[in-house]
Amino acid sequence: MQSLTKPKSQPFVRNRLLRDASLQAVYDAMAADPCVHLFGEGCEVKVHYDAPKIEADFPDRVHTMPICEDGSINFCVGASLLGVKPIIDVISSDFLYRAMDSICNTAAKVNFMRPGEPPKTIVVRAEFLTGGPTTGQRPEVLFAHISGLQVVIPSTPYDAYGLMRTALSTPGVTIYFEDRMIADELPWDHHDLASGPSVRIGLACIRRYGQRGTATIVTYGVMRQRVEALLASWGKGDPYRQPNLDCGVIDLRSIYPIDWQAIRYALGRAGQLLIVEPDIQYGGVGAEIAAWAAEEMPRVRVKRLGAKRATIPAAPSLHHTALPTDEEIVAAITDLTSY
Repeated sequence: MQSLTKPKSQPFVRNRLLRDASLQAVYDAMAADPCVHLFGEGCEVKVHYDAPKIEADFPDRVHTMPICEDGSINFCVGASLLGVKPIIDVISSDFLYRAMDSICNTAAKVNFMRPGEPPKTIVVRAEFLTGGPTTGQRPEVLFAHISGLQVVIPSTPYDAYGLMRTALSTPGVTIYFEDRMIADELPWDHHDLASGPSVRIGLACIRRYGQRGTATIVTYGVMRQRVEALLASWGKGDPYRQPNLDCGVIDLRSIYPIDWQAIRYALGRAGQLLIVEPDIQYGGVGAEIAAWAAEEMPRVRVKRLGAKRATIPAAPSLHHTALPTDEEIVAAITDLTSY
């Protein structure tokens, strides 16, 4: 499979490989378990273009729903009570605001309010698009706050496949976000994905081991890619370039639960912690990690970088201004490591 090339005129390219891996996981789960069904607005049309194998092989388990996100998710909760394992495709993350009651007040509590029954499995799938004020918002932290929900955000095709398979094979209600701002990277092979170890929800991935004494960067989603690209390119052609950006990188992969053990291990090597998140910094995932670090490892120096608490610009040329920049990341590392 050939990777897409990121045009210079556009700040982001929708990640085809991430989408294909998650849909391959859906296909494999439907092939292995007849209880898995796919629901969504325009679902049959979307599957026809994005995953024709699902349409061809499981036509009776692909269901187009009315244009009512709240009602569709409530319907899927009812279906789960009958033994169905629904995947409800809400398309854009912004549409989740219309389904807050059905997700947080119904789906999240379905496994608490029916004691004695087998726990239900429900997956709510949505995409971050960054397409403007009403088609690019990131509500992930809102769901991380709700008891009964787990929230995953893969940043590679391998993780997209593994997390979807795990979400569909274990009991629980999972909010599954695809960060489509991530540009395509290395192609994936279905055999490698399907035969590899499962990706446990709540298990972070240490993407990069930095030098001892440098900062550890905790991140997720599109910022994982941007941070790794910055660290890989820094100092090329100039080995004496300052500051030292040989930092470690932890990809959370899920923002609830969070892998505190991985963060603790990395901080034992480094001593400085930088959280770089694509969501709004105020009240975000970084604030929770910083508070934990202050309580558990008070000698660790901590800084946070996140999106501004502002409406996403409508102009595509300004979308990049909503996220932490390379210059801000370098400045934060410099500040952390200058003591």
